[in-house]
Amino acid sequence: MNKATIVAIPLLLVLLASYASNLWAADDVKQKPSTRHPASQHITVVAHRGASGYAPEHTLSAYKKALEMKADYIELDLHMTKDGELVAIHDATLARTTNVEQVYPNRAPWRVRDFTLAEIKRLDAGTWFNKMFPQYANKQYRKEKIPTLQEVIDWLARSRSKTALYIETKDPNIYPGMEEKLVGILKKNRYLYLQKSKVIFQSFSEASLRKLQKIVPHDIPLIQLYSPAMLKGQNLDDVLDRAAEYAEGVAPDQSLVTLEFVQKAHKRHLVVYPYTVNTKEEMLKQLSLGVDGMFTDYPDQLVELNKKKFTAKSLVPIF
Repeated sequence: MNKATIVAIPLLLVLLASYASNLWAADDVKQKPSTRHPASQHITVVAHRGASGYAPEHTLSAYKKALEMKADYIELDLHMTKDGELVAIHDATLARTTNVEQVYPNRAPWRVRDFTLAEIKRLDAGTWFNKMFPQYANKQYRKEKIPTLQEVIDWLARSRSKTALYIETKDPNIYPGMEEKLVGILKKNRYLYLQKSKVIFQSFSEASLRKLQKIVPHDIPLIQLYSPAMLKGQNLDDVLDRAAEYAEGVAPDQSLVTLEFVQKAHKRHLVVYPYTVNTKEEMLKQLSLGVDGMFTDYPDQLVELNKKKFTAKSLVPIF
């Protein structure tokens, strides 16, 4: 090993240590954007199930907090009731986030599709949160109900907020006519005439997105969700080529996001919105990879990072 190499190695280690310290400092991130690159565009903040780190997911309380925290979008997961109403809830069953087992003890497995809206409205959709997250408990959450899509739209109209809807069709294969019902409600409320400033659709189901593609205006964005299992053993180029046929973006589990993934998606003019990114360290990592937005249970944290004008390129070390 020559003298130049011996001198260079410690210097390189110092540079790496300095970079790592700056990048992952969770509470005092004060990096300046690189002067070699312009400031990045705004990173889209999607409140995952509302501000669900602070209030019961998919309740008006969670959505209200998302508005207060200045999220760009509120995510709505939609299921359909027995009588054809679209309701905001993540799971296909009511058991995890309501007291359905106490109210209807003999109706296991308590699937959303087996209950009418009137029956679902009898349920408490907030007490579970108070028990699981006592640091954020609020006695008002015990009054929370599962909202319908129409109720969310009406509530947003009253709030006069610019926050838009990021709507997911959940398990559309078990809800015939779900897409038509969804589009009908949005058209009635003139959402589809306001274009992408008001609504985005997403799904794990390619079939559902292709169906929506045929019945909504062409400039309403469609986003293909990906779980790790969906991409296991798949060729990334083939996956993204297929998505580009009908979607404007992709939403992968954050574990799937690499620099290669983002670059290949962008090459196909697809935006990248990873889920669910909940710590500042994770957010900084995703920013360093060049993503366009993120789903988070804590939208206030990503909003705060947005204010710091980070750029993907400024977070990458230059040697």
